[in-house]
Amino acid sequence: MQDPVSTQPTGAALFFDTLAKLGVEVIFGHTGGAVIPLHVELNKRMRRGHPTPRFVLCRQEGGAGHAAEGYARASGRVGVALATSGPGSTNLATPIADAHKDSVPTLFITGQVPSSAIGSDAFQEVDTVGFTRPISKHNYLVRDVGDLEWVLREAFALTQSGRPGPVVVDICKDVQLATRIAPRPPRRRHRPSVPFAPERADAIIEALIDAERPVIKAGGGVIHAGAAAALCRFAERLEAPVTTTFNALGAVPFDAPYYLGMPGMHGSVPANYALRDADLILTLGGRFDDRVAVKDFALGKRIAHVDIDPSEIDKTVKTDLHLVAPLNDFFDHALAGARHGRHPAWLSTVAEWRAQLPLPYSEGDYIKPQAVVETLSELTDGDATLVTGVGQHQMWSAQYYRFQRPRQWISSGGLGTMGFGLPAAIGAWYGNSDHPVVLIDGDGSFQMNIQELATVVANAIPLKMFVLNNSFLGMVRQWEDMMDGGHHYETCLARREDCDPHCTEIDQNCRRQFPNLLGLNAVYPRLETLRVKHPADLRDSLAQALAMPGPVLVDCWIDKAEDVLPMVLPGGRLDTMIES
Repeated sequence: MQDPVSTQPTGAALFFDTLAKLGVEVIFGHTGGAVIPLHVELNKRMRRGHPTPRFVLCRQEGGAGHAAEGYARASGRVGVALATSGPGSTNLATPIADAHKDSVPTLFITGQVPSSAIGSDAFQEVDTVGFTRPISKHNYLVRDVGDLEWVLREAFALTQSGRPGPVVVDICKDVQLATRIAPRPPRRRHRPSVPFAPERADAIIEALIDAERPVIKAGGGVIHAGAAAALCRFAERLEAPVTTTFNALGAVPFDAPYYLGMPGMHGSVPANYALRDADLILTLGGRFDDRVAVKDFALGKRIAHVDIDPSEIDKTVKTDLHLVAPLNDFFDHALAGARHGRHPAWLSTVAEWRAQLPLPYSEGDYIKPQAVVETLSELTDGDATLVTGVGQHQMWSAQYYRFQRPRQWISSGGLGTMGFGLPAAIGAWYGNSDHPVVLIDGDGSFQMNIQELATVVANAIPLKMFVLNNSFLGMVRQWEDMMDGGHHYETCLARREDCDPHCTEIDQNCRRQFPNLLGLNAVYPRLETLRVKHPADLRDSLAQALAMPGPVLVDCWIDKAEDVLPMVLPGGRLDTMIES
């Protein structure tokens, strides 16, 4: 039967031609009425063998958005997600906001009702441009097919230029169907780059050399700029210890003698001690997040800041020195000369603190979550792409995995999105399958996008998934124990309607499973499931899972009472850090 395809090009054909020219290889998404013309065109192109991106059908639009984030974080390329109008676009709100907070280069494409129906409260009409304006870098509504190509090209470029971030393109359905295409010139111009100021860079470098106790606080911008190697050379030459923020983990190898670990509320002992005692802190490509820049953070210190985004300068912490510039320009300038720093006494002090990197923990009758992460780190030689959800498991992963390279740590930072882990791991595998992809999740976070197990199985993605199961929303439970007298009414995941309403105990023997993770192999065929409950079985069980060829889910029953330490309580200073 002849393919009933019109030879006249349409907006949908132009859409895929443009994405193919831009180098888009994968689109994560879900279908719906307002994007059916795009899917019809996609299927035609696949039948004809035309170059076209691979479409990965996720089971919910939010999962598709997080998969696009995982792809971008693992690969350094633009992650692309596609959804329909109305609930399709609103389900993308969380991943758009997540990408915005963590500066992830992502392109979110949504369908929209026909241009003639806009404003009529049509079926599945929503003002996508309106509601995404505060959570995206920029957004567009395409009502004329003549604007489609330049908008897609500009949006794609904008995701990566300057400070990366998400861009939203909302395309009316009649634009996708249009056949009379008269291209129009671009209508927008974006902010020009700020000229490099060598005198400001020199002032920062000299201040770092002259300081007695300097600390470099490297942020996620180092990863986005591909500047990790330059950062290491810079730190070595100036003898300045480095702490990497949550989003910069992997920028400095864990075993580097000048590496301090992650700073902040659940930061390492050496990182927080060094920031506490520093006389100069240089932040490179990172903002002063309230989890790091805690009370009196800058008191008695000089603050220097290099960032590509001028809006971050002096936003929350007043700087003494600053430079608006791409990090690569700063490092090229700093490393071009023969300037060196000497801080032997300070590095000696830091070396003593590094004995607590990571913080030691005691073994017990139950599996310690720290042991799960450390064992996985050993079994993968610190080389896996490590993805997490959000909660206690996320902090243990950040603390105890020995990161060796950029782009191997993929987790939701600024927004703290539970449910991020599983779909982001899918995207990470498509973004970089040269390294094993390991998901460490919590039993609470994992359930928020558990439907994406179908995406894993359908596409035979060899994810290795380890759920640290403590039957609690553990991070909030920890706060309840510390600040609310141990009341767990809203955090116990094993609670049923017939439970004692006044139960506040942490009962290690109460292990009701909602759901029973071991039984998911019956729900998702070709998914292997394992359970490990005893410390003596941990290493062999994890090794067994890692050696299996396909997707594997391991249910790790961990100590329910274990807390994430160190911890700086809300409103506290670095010198009030709780270590035990």
